[in-house]
Amino acid sequence: MSFSDEQIELLKEPIVKENVKSRDGTGNQKLSYLASFHVIAEANRIFGFGMWDTEILSLTQCDKTEYEKDPYKAGDPKKEMVSISYLCKLRLTVRYKDGQTVKEDTGLGNGVAGKTAYGITSCIELASKEAVTDALKRCMRYFGDQFGLSLYDKDASPLLELGEREAAKIVTEKELAELRDLYPAREIDDEWVLTALKAENYPCDTLEEMRMDWFEMAIRITNKYKIDEITALAYEDDIKKLIKLMDESVNNNMLKYTFSACWKLAVAQDDKDMQVELKTKYDALKATFEDKQ
Repeated sequence: MSFSDEQIELLKEPIVKENVKSRDGTGNQKLSYLASFHVIAEANRIFGFGMWDTEILSLTQCDKTEYEKDPYKAGDPKKEMVSISYLCKLRLTVRYKDGQTVKEDTGLGNGVAGKTAYGITSCIELASKEAVTDALKRCMRYFGDQFGLSLYDKDASPLLELGEREAAKIVTEKELAELRDLYPAREIDDEWVLTALKAENYPCDTLEEMRMDWFEMAIRITNKYKIDEITALAYEDDIKKLIKLMDESVNNNMLKYTFSACWKLAVAQDDKDMQVELKTKYDALKATFEDKQ
């Protein structure tokens, strides 16, 4: 077994531009990366809390360089500096219902500070943490674009804005069911909707291939069709129910409430005759309650 269909769809989604950070690299290059907190948050979102963990296989110092840095002000002594690098080998385990997947990779971290006891300690802390984080992100990239895989591809397509990614998603069965729930009242079917979309240059041959931007158009077109007739039918049913409740009112407060609800419906439909009928009925029922007092 493997990941669920929902997890696979999440992993296949293109990365969103707003989640990508950049920093200066060598030779005036700009390097793109994902922040470690985002990678962890995405792992929790896609794999589930407690469904993944890491194991540090090794964490070793691979470089320590001491050098002198030129002073900011002329005449000041040069500053003694230290640069320390760590290499981490990490194992990532992701579990699912009937098994697990294991990935291993390495990460490099570096820290630079003044050559003092505090500076050396800071370098070790920074370099080791950075190495572990780098190894984690390199392990995660095996699971696809949500973990920055495309950032390693110089020829990858431009990054999408969040709205563009949402529009590019393929419609789900649940969303198709929402669309099809509108059919019976309008006496239409998939073929009707498909024809209406084709008239707007819809590029696919089935609704199952529909992107979310086309789905939103399908909902608008379908919902608008016969909307006046549907609204009128709904109005008739709703007003009958409320009039029945007016007749069944047990006190003046209930009568006022049901009359108000009926009145709003009649005004919204500009039903003048119903407004007259409601006012007559209300006055008669109100008089009945007053006589009982």
